Amino acid sequence: MQVTVVIPVWNGESVIEACLTAVFSQTHSPLHEVICVDNGSHDQSKQLIEAQFPQVTLLPQPVNLGFAGGVNVGLRQATGNLLVLLNQDCLVQPGWLEALCQAVEKDAKLGIVGGRILNADQTVNHAGAFLERPLAYGHHITTQDHPVEYVTGALFGITRRAWEAVGEFDEGFFPAYYEETDYCFRAKQLGFEIGYVPEATAVHLFNNQSWQSDPIAHCANQHAMRYRFVAKQYSQAELTQFFPAETKAISEEIYYEQAIGRFLGVRQLLHTLNTTLAARTAHLNSSRSPEEVQQLTANFSQLRQHALQTATQKEWQETLQMLQSYQQQEHDLLARIYFIEPGTGSDEPRWKRLWRLLVLRPLSFLIGRDYYLLSQLNTIHVARFDQMSKLQRLIERRLLLLEAVTRYEHH
Repeated sequence: MQVTVVIPVWNGESVIEACLTAVFSQTHSPLHEVICVDNGSHDQSKQLIEAQFPQVTLLPQPVNLGFAGGVNVGLRQATGNLLVLLNQDCLVQPGWLEALCQAVEKDAKLGIVGGRILNADQTVNHAGAFLERPLAYGHHITTQDHPVEYVTGALFGITRRAWEAVGEFDEGFFPAYYEETDYCFRAKQLGFEIGYVPEATAVHLFNNQSWQSDPIAHCANQHAMRYRFVAKQYSQAELTQFFPAETKAISEEIYYEQAIGRFLGVRQLLHTLNTTLAARTAHLNSSRSPEEVQQLTANFSQLRQHALQTATQKEWQETLQMLQSYQQQEHDLLARIYFIEPGTGSDEPRWKRLWRLLVLRPLSFLIGRDYYLLSQLNTIHVARFDQMSKLQRLIERRLLLLEAVTRYEHH
């Protein structure tokens, strides 16, 4: 069996040397060729590969095509009969490729095989994966209760027969997430099985930390791709369960970045719904009726509105209500301290004013009533200032939301 390893590269200067060194040192007879697709890197990844690994076929791209687009470029050039995708920050371990080959040679029904992925500290990160329904959350460590439904694209083998039958990865899952899930589901629809091979092991360094610089965009992309998967892959019965469950999940969301991410994600899905449904027709040979499309659009539109309200209005309204409550409490305490409603002094009779200032106020001070009420007033002042600070943060968040929408749509 001849194997082609395809590695999509994007700003991988810090890890690609170790990755390729491991591939060539830990792999023997099955390895036929290694293809690196440089996705428009801004660092020295391409130059490093050219200088240190002349045996690698390097396919530089002018722009970042995303994971799916990058591997499609490499797979079109591949000549092996087992095609293995590998992340640039994965260090394969001894016997990894031989194990994948043995698995597909032993079971002709296997179309896709994946391996065991370890974290840098040797703990297990991935042992196959399954989809939690109805929300379509992916879980990357399976148990006996959850059989393997798909395997991670970090180490992803496709037989030539499966590649020719299933076709290319869906580049609408851009720049990443859910593309390997979608591909495995498409393969299963055509009768291929998904295999997990624990003897095929790699250590994943997880060098891409771009999500830390823009967590909102990261969350938005995750949710957008999840919504795309749902719109593309789910049956009508599954959609009936998904929308109430997603509405509930949005209502219970406690993280601001995730709440905004859900809003931006569903917004993107609505912008690309036609192309998503076209991909469903092309890849699954299944079209939705006009009535189903109309209902799908309406349901996702409701999710968008609900997500926006959850992210911006709920806390805003609660804060305004608290400020109004504290304002009323301040008013009541001032009336009790000075024995008069604030703002009504100009209409007060003179005899009443003298009685209040010369009798009631001194008496209130002597018995300690003033001290008690003023301490309450001070507590209310502090709480009100806290709420005003919170209101300022919410205003900043709304400005951040506007900036995030603009930046995300530009991207």
